[in-house]
Amino acid sequence: MRTPLLVALLALAAGAGFVSARRAGEQLAVLRACEAAGAGDWAAALAGSEGRTGPDETGLAALECRCRALLATGAAQACEALLAGALAAPEAAGWAPAPDLAVHWIETWREAGETRRAAELARRAGRLHPLHPDLFHLELSTRSSVEDERAVLRELEARLPASGTAALHPRASLANRYLLRGEPGSALAALGEAPESAALPAARLWFETRGMALARAGDLGGVQRHYAAWERAGADPAELRARYALTLSIAGLRDPERAPLSLLAEGARAAEALGDPPLHEALLVRQVLTLVNAGQPGQALTLYDRARERYPLAGLSRGELLRAARGGALAGAPPAARRGSLRFRVPAPAPGSTLLVSAGAPAEPDADYESFPVPASGRVEALREVGPAPERWVLRGAGGGVLASGAVSPRAAESLEVRVRPAPAEVARAPAATLARRPADGRRRVLLLLLDCADWRLVQYLRTRGELPVLEALLATGFRAVLASEPPLTAAALEALVHPGPPRAPSLLGWLHRYGTELAGLASVGENPLAGLAWLLPEQRDLFAELGAGPRAVANLLFAHGGMAAGRHALVTGPAGARRTLSLASSARDLSPAERARFPGLAALREERDLLHLRAIAAELDAAVAIAGGGEIDLLALRVEALDILTHAHFAEVARDAQDDGRGVLLDVYRYLDARLLDVEQKLDADDVLVVLSDHGIQTAMEHAAEAIFVASGAGLPRGRAPGRPALAGVPRALADLLGIATDWPDTGVLPVQCAACAAAADSGSPSSPSS
Repeated sequence: MRTPLLVALLALAAGAGFVSARRAGEQLAVLRACEAAGAGDWAAALAGSEGRTGPDETGLAALECRCRALLATGAAQACEALLAGALAAPEAAGWAPAPDLAVHWIETWREAGETRRAAELARRAGRLHPLHPDLFHLELSTRSSVEDERAVLRELEARLPASGTAALHPRASLANRYLLRGEPGSALAALGEAPESAALPAARLWFETRGMALARAGDLGGVQRHYAAWERAGADPAELRARYALTLSIAGLRDPERAPLSLLAEGARAAEALGDPPLHEALLVRQVLTLVNAGQPGQALTLYDRARERYPLAGLSRGELLRAARGGALAGAPPAARRGSLRFRVPAPAPGSTLLVSAGAPAEPDADYESFPVPASGRVEALREVGPAPERWVLRGAGGGVLASGAVSPRAAESLEVRVRPAPAEVARAPAATLARRPADGRRRVLLLLLDCADWRLVQYLRTRGELPVLEALLATGFRAVLASEPPLTAAALEALVHPGPPRAPSLLGWLHRYGTELAGLASVGENPLAGLAWLLPEQRDLFAELGAGPRAVANLLFAHGGMAAGRHALVTGPAGARRTLSLASSARDLSPAERARFPGLAALREERDLLHLRAIAAELDAAVAIAGGGEIDLLALRVEALDILTHAHFAEVARDAQDDGRGVLLDVYRYLDARLLDVEQKLDADDVLVVLSDHGIQTAMEHAAEAIFVASGAGLPRGRAPGRPALAGVPRALADLLGIATDWPDTGVLPVQCAACAAAADSGSPSSPSS
């Protein structure tokens, strides 16, 4: 509130005899106004600060106190005008408002899409209050959205003391930003020295962040040693058991001594006994998810019902669990036993209306919707089998626009009535997208975007609504496939993508080293006793090492962490096997004003957990656009990781038996992705190939689907669809063939382009020989 400073200034000035009675009166009036603001007497604060704001010390103190009163009385615009004037005044060049006011306006301007304005305020306030935890976090995230992120990280890290309690929270913020960039090693370095006591302020955040960084690095032994150190620092052993279980579950690591379910159950009991509701709820959610993935939906439903009495369990729904349980119970039943009736009722249907219903099981998930003309009675019946995902429907008017849409889950041997509520007017389809590339340069590049957890059924729903014009154009001009991703897990898919060679029989040395790695996970061992054998093992040549061995440069932006064997993130390999790190502008950014106007549903998001992942998606696609436009990289493989998290968090909203009319956070994210695909497409030339891929789909909020997306578009590619379901493991062969590089990798029929045919469209570099 600056009150002590005003008192000191007044005393100093009076003692020196340099202050006039009028000036002293001004300072006293401001002092009283600030005291009134501190007491919540907003009328007195406004009256006392009227006409007394300005660029000098007293005027700036009056401004802050007046601003607080204006905000409290709903006059935010008046406060903003005062603040803008002071920030623009040359006399106040080194000034910034107090941390609480700075935080308020940084967040307000970011929510309004004015990120550059917010970043400048964050820079000024951060210089005055370098260790304020909330301000430090906001300065890091806001400036990184509009500046070179690595430079911002270096600047802020250099600002912090090497040790001390005040640095714990800012260092955790730095580490979490590095984790967002896929750099667990840098996160561990940024954390600095451990606090002496677990009871210190922000010590828990520091210890939690270090544990997650070790887990994201896949270092189970390191995680266990860290938790032991945390306990020695004074943490409650029961709390540590709960947090250890949660950390491993989130990172996808497995304790070799305890099964995941028993570890989570033990952790949940500990969190409940501690009286920590957020921790207890998080562990219960992980338990439900783990039960479903273990093929135990009945037990998951029982646990959900019990936990739902106490917690909201965001991201889970009883309907999803029931559908998973019904699907499991009917898995072996004949088609007739799984079939149910969907009876649609459209009141007073407009002439020429058409109801389109997803084809359902056993049709492929990319199948066109079945079309039913709506009769005057408004009654339409469709027979559908109980499948792994809900059926979706779209009502179109005579003009082709959408009148209504939603989802419904059929039930075996039952009839469900679906009452449709048509809109008064049709919602027109999005304008068709024009795919206009730059002229060919005689060299083929391949850009692969892996949309983590992107689902064919959701794509088909939005296509039927006419809301994915870019993907619609790519499908019309390119080649698609429904890939079989077994098991439907990201780690398995990335392993198949990055390590495509035929499996090799492990050597004795390889077996011993792997056994040592497993031993390292045991609490009684902690480190790999056979780590010294690593230098004797032959180098494992992966997708990037193979394709970058010749004249090509290939980049890996797949975000490997935890148990994922996906190579080193941001590594460029080639030409001739040379390696360097790819410089990325930012790991997260706010939506631009134009994007906010185009996607109002995303602009309205307020939950920080959603905003965090949306910002990551925006920055990842910025990287794809920049790299596509740069021209130096011949193959880019980039994974939009945050889509998976948003999918699990919001799938239940769009999978419930209801008319949603295309509303929902997840559907808005798909529309945003579609628009950004055009940004990428426009940076390519006529020789290049754009591949859109997913690692798996989604069938409930807790379960992945084995059907993955594959769409490839570019010169020289066939149009159409691959028969059946080619295995995802054939994608690396397709990428190598597109680049004219001969390999012995498996060809599963993903893309019917032989290397001999594609070499003409590739540049004249000689293909590499297959790895031995």
